[in-house]
Amino acid sequence: MRTAQHSSSQVPDARKVRPPMLTVIAPADGRVVDTVATETPAAVRAIVERLRDNAALWHSLGVVGRIHWLTAFRNWLLDNRDALTTLLATETGKTLSEADAEFGLALDALDHYRAHGAEFLGGRHPQVALRPGAAMQLAVARPAGAVVGVIGPWTYPLALALYDALPALVAGSAVVVKPSSETPLTLRALAAGWSTTGAPAVFETVTGHDAGPAVLDCVDYVRFTGSVETGKVVALRAASRLIPCCLDLGGKSAAVVLSDADLDRAAASIALGGLANNGQSCNCVERIYVENSAYDAFLDRLVAEAAAFGPILGDEIGTGVMTSAAQVELVRDQVRDALLKGATLRCGGAGAAHAFEPTVLADVDPTMAVLTQQTLGPVLPVARVADAGEAFELARRSPAGPCLSVWTADTTAAARAVGRFAPVPVGVNDISVHVARPRPF
Repeated sequence: MRTAQHSSSQVPDARKVRPPMLTVIAPADGRVVDTVATETPAAVRAIVERLRDNAALWHSLGVVGRIHWLTAFRNWLLDNRDALTTLLATETGKTLSEADAEFGLALDALDHYRAHGAEFLGGRHPQVALRPGAAMQLAVARPAGAVVGVIGPWTYPLALALYDALPALVAGSAVVVKPSSETPLTLRALAAGWSTTGAPAVFETVTGHDAGPAVLDCVDYVRFTGSVETGKVVALRAASRLIPCCLDLGGKSAAVVLSDADLDRAAASIALGGLANNGQSCNCVERIYVENSAYDAFLDRLVAEAAAFGPILGDEIGTGVMTSAAQVELVRDQVRDALLKGATLRCGGAGAAHAFEPTVLADVDPTMAVLTQQTLGPVLPVARVADAGEAFELARRSPAGPCLSVWTADTTAAARAVGRFAPVPVGVNDISVHVARPRPF
């Protein structure tokens, strides 16, 4: 999704200047989808204060009362499913089936918290002994912050934002969501839908490049999903205010291919695990370490798989579109950096607008950004290693990803890898850890 932020006035008079506008452009065809007003920091503060006032009423409803309104919201979502998935597909470049699958994830999360909210919020009263012969009862409560700020990504803008917003609403907090400037429209539609249910006004969105820092400066708790670099900024800003934050950060998930692996299966699976959804998921394979004796044979197979990767029979028009034009530029820069430092381009390597070719890079090393920085694009960098020990050591190094797959016929080596990387999910001769969609629980 390309966005352009521009001022609606050429006169630098603070009394006349309106907030900048955000132009949302469809990745699939370049057309303008909508132009929306952004919020200034002062406007964000006003929205948060309004939410804080409303949070007291929302909290007083109790978990049963809040779940009543979440159920009404669920009914609105279902009534508007087609329109919402079409909007999501339009602003992200996803196919309708991919957008509907993401809608389903959000609905699953809503059902989960509706079903278990009261259980999660129930108090506990463990017995504690301070000294022999004396005991006291300890009550464990879970007070909710008045306003929770959710800063979401462009990869799964609907599902990941609701994964964070829903438990906060169930707990009794008001929520302000700052969606990515690449994909603001679906979340804005959800906030408008919430207001139509008659529920207390405790769910709103804010938009624009200045809105994220403003949210951090005035909410009581922060949930952030995004890059490690931005996550550090969020953490420091939250720490400066002594407010809690929870960070769900990207990384570079790895695959390790040992010499005894079924190389045909490994190549086909890793291509899928790195190129599905154009690599636009933190689970996707972004680093591949292959034992020296199998390196050339595996690489030939992987190149063949990647070169043939694309829409298959029955796929919808639009498969292959990336959400962010800026991300395409980042991918191009990483590939260029690798080639300048000695990597070999085996296939792909070119991109423009919202598309980038499936790409395989050989002879990569840790001096290259493609191995040290998150890519979120259809690039498969393959590094040669001496043995399994070196492969596992490199796979563990930062930036570690949220999952790993190991390809080997040696079940003992695989079992050691599972234990070595815990609690990171490890797939043994299995790509599902890389292609699974994000889950909230």
